[in-house]
Amino acid sequence: MDYVILDDFELKNLQEKVNDLIKNGYQPIGGVSAVNQNDGFIEYLQSMVKDTD
Repeated sequence: MDYVILDDFELKNLQEKVNDLIKNGYQPIGGVSAVNQNDGFIEYLQSMVKDTD
């Protein structure tokens, strides 16, 4: 199994990254997480997995 964590400061960009990986056989695990960074920006994260069996 492959596991990746995608991140971006723009929600739309993260959505595009997630959709690209879905087209390549990955599936999202859980929902989007948002983290408030020290510089005031919000970082969005999404974990993804792909079965390699």
